[in-house]
Amino acid sequence: MRALWIILILSLLFFPSCASLDVFEDGYTLSEELTVEEKLVLSGGKEVMVDHPECYYDGGAFLDRLEELVEDADEYILISTFLGSSSPRLERFYSLLQEKAESGVAVYFMMDAVSSYDMTASKDYMTPLYFLRESGVHLHEFSPLTSMHLIAPQVMFLRDHRKLMVFDGEYAVLGGMNLNYISLGASDDEVQRDSMYVFSSRALSSALTDAFVSVWNAASVDYIPRSLFHSYPYDYDGSLDAYLFNQGGDEKGRIAGMYASLINSAEKEILMFPYLPVMDKKMEASIRRAIDRGVKVKMLIPLDTRGYAKGGVSYLIPKLVDMGMELYVTEVGSDGLAMLHEKLMVVDGRYTVIGSSNFNYRTMSLAYEIALVLDSTGFAAESEEHFYSRIDEGSFYVSPEKAEEIKKESGSWLGYMLIYYGG
Repeated sequence: MRALWIILILSLLFFPSCASLDVFEDGYTLSEELTVEEKLVLSGGKEVMVDHPECYYDGGAFLDRLEELVEDADEYILISTFLGSSSPRLERFYSLLQEKAESGVAVYFMMDAVSSYDMTASKDYMTPLYFLRESGVHLHEFSPLTSMHLIAPQVMFLRDHRKLMVFDGEYAVLGGMNLNYISLGASDDEVQRDSMYVFSSRALSSALTDAFVSVWNAASVDYIPRSLFHSYPYDYDGSLDAYLFNQGGDEKGRIAGMYASLINSAEKEILMFPYLPVMDKKMEASIRRAIDRGVKVKMLIPLDTRGYAKGGVSYLIPKLVDMGMELYVTEVGSDGLAMLHEKLMVVDGRYTVIGSSNFNYRTMSLAYEIALVLDSTGFAAESEEHFYSRIDEGSFYVSPEKAEEIKKESGSWLGYMLIYYGG
């Protein structure tokens, strides 16, 4: 197995990534003449007005809300998830989807093909979702794993990591939770710590529908005419300015531009849940420049105790501390804590990034992602409060000495390379 991973990593050296990370050093993201908003638009962000979202930081609570949204849908349901599978606690949700499809509601469900190879605790409980097709659900697997990968194994690394949903063009949902056991179906003390956001917004619903249809039509022979779904202007409703970034299909490199614009423009503080912050040199340089000009950078990352990830993160930690950031670590299993899988960034108490995107090389170059930047001091203040509540849940501050101790005890260069490309 280790030899296979090494072959796959070496093959990536000859595989062109989805995007160049030169944008972290590109002129427009470093420009003092452009506003942050102008930089976000230049990076491919679609301007959209949204309302204040319902915030869910508990998988069980979100599952309850999700079932309500499915039950209330009359016309169509669009769902895109990275890992999708059923388990005992999720059976009702999938039964509701089947009932809606049988009643004539158009249900389109896209999941990444690695769903059947889920390596989390979901693997011990999951049921594949192919049964949904029997009820008329349009189910598509993104980039199925086939014998063709023997010829081009590096293609396996290009995955659809997005999590988004649209209900009747009225409700839009995005965040970091998958539709599987470990995100939604586990017991309350085992379900991953994560986030999902529900917007009552026709404008965002329309934008997410655009994002869904564009990737579906590029990846599936089951063509969807965009006119099948209600369309509204992006500025139709809502009181908060936002910028939607869909990285998928022909829309490449947008997540890198988003992060580069915000980090290179930061003046005071950056708070971040980056999940696995494995950066290339250009990304590292952008963080160092921010710190050098007086910006406080604070990160909270999980130290996963499962398999190669622990060795990779342990090897990474001294690099992060050496940049000058204030780093906190939460250890999976410590004090009963589940994995922190959340993605969040707050910049200067004004801009908040939510969605599926991690802050790492893989997200920028080898994945389809969805992210929303909200320009709101009110929402940013709530997100900052949530950030510090996560730190208070059982994390510890990492000093330079502690960083080296962690690396010495469990660091692994091979594990680091695996999370660099596959994390």
